[in-house]
Amino acid sequence: MRTLIGGMVRPRTGDLVLAAVTRLGQHRKIEQPNGRRAALHVGDEILVAYADRYAPDQYESHVPDDLRRAQLVASGGIASAMLTRSLDVRAPTDITPIGLVGDQHGRPLNVADFALRPAPPPRKRPRTIAVIGTSMNSGKTTTIHFLVHGLSRAGVRTGVTKVTGTGSGGDYWVMLDAGAHVMLDFTDAGLASTYRQPMPQIERTFVELNDHLTVAGCEVNFIEVADGIYQRETSRLIESEIFRSTVDVVLFAAPDAIGAVAGVAHLRSRGLDVAAVSGRITRSPLATREAQDELGLPVLDLAQLGDAAAVAGLLGVDAQLLDAPVAEIPVSRPSPDLTLVGSPEDPDDADDHPAPDEAMLHGDGTRLAGRR
Repeated sequence: MRTLIGGMVRPRTGDLVLAAVTRLGQHRKIEQPNGRRAALHVGDEILVAYADRYAPDQYESHVPDDLRRAQLVASGGIASAMLTRSLDVRAPTDITPIGLVGDQHGRPLNVADFALRPAPPPRKRPRTIAVIGTSMNSGKTTTIHFLVHGLSRAGVRTGVTKVTGTGSGGDYWVMLDAGAHVMLDFTDAGLASTYRQPMPQIERTFVELNDHLTVAGCEVNFIEVADGIYQRETSRLIESEIFRSTVDVVLFAAPDAIGAVAGVAHLRSRGLDVAAVSGRITRSPLATREAQDELGLPVLDLAQLGDAAAVAGLLGVDAQLLDAPVAEIPVSRPSPDLTLVGSPEDPDDADDHPAPDEAMLHGDGTRLAGRR
C-alpha cells in the first residue's frame, strides 16, 4: 500500500478502499485480520474491499460505479451500495470512500492480487462431502463444525472449504477451533464475494480450493456452499458436472420439515446423493420426526454429528482412518486470545452469525454451548 487513487474512478469487485465512517447502522464493529472485532465510531477510517453481496436475511448490494458514498454491508469488511434490505436488520453503516488503495505505481490493489497459486492436481482425492442448505442461517456451518470436531478428535485429518458467499473470517476461526487440519475459502482464491461472479470463475475456485485441501494431506474434505439452493451461483454450481464428479455425498441443512423435504428432492433430481438432514430443524423434535418419516433419512442433531464412528459409516468415510496415528504436518493456527465472531460477548455482531444457527440441540433437548 503506497498510494491513494481518487477522482473519476470506477471500482472493481475486490478493490481495496480507504473509507471514513459517516453514520453507524447495522454493523458497528469490523473484523480485523487477526479475527478480533473492533468497535467503530463516526470519523474512523477503515480499509475494506468492494464487493457485491447476496444475503436475504440482510442486504442485496452491488459495487457502485464511482467513489461516492457507499455502505459497509458486512462486518468482514465489504463496501457496496445497498439495493434492498431485510426488514429484520437496520440500515447499513454509511461510509465515504477516500480513495482506492494502490501500489507504488498507482495501480489499485485487489484481493485477487493475493490469491493462492493453484495447487498441482492431486492424483487421488479423499472422501468429499458437501453441506448445502435452504438458505443462509439454516445450519450449514454448524453442521460442518461438529462433523469436523468429532472426526478430528478421532484422529482424522479434516479439510474444510467454503466455496461461495461473502468474505468473513468467522467460519475460518470456527473450523480451526473445531480441529480442522486446513481451512480455506474463496477469499484465499482471490474473491471478496462470489455473488455475480462468472460461472467459470466459480468452478475454477471450487476446483482449486479442493485441490489445496487434498495436497495438504487432508483425509476427508468438507465443502460448504453458501446461501440457498435457489441462489444463482449456488444453483448453477450444484448442477455443474464438475461439482457432481467431485462430491461423493451431501448433507442438507434446513430449518423445518417442508424445507428439508423440498430441498432433498431438489438435490436428488440433480443427481446428488443426500445421506442425511441436519440444521435448525433439530431444534424441534416434532419437525425432526416429520422429516424423518417423509424422507426416510436420518436427521442428525449436534451429538450425532459429533459421533465420529456413526457419521463415518453414514458418509462413507474409511473407518480405518479413525484413531489412526496422525503424521505431524505443520499447519498455521490462530493466536489463542481471539474473540470469535458471533460469540455472546459480541452482541453487536450477531447479525452476521446469529445465535439460532448455533442453537441446534442434543437429542435430549438440551442446548450445547459452542466451544470458545
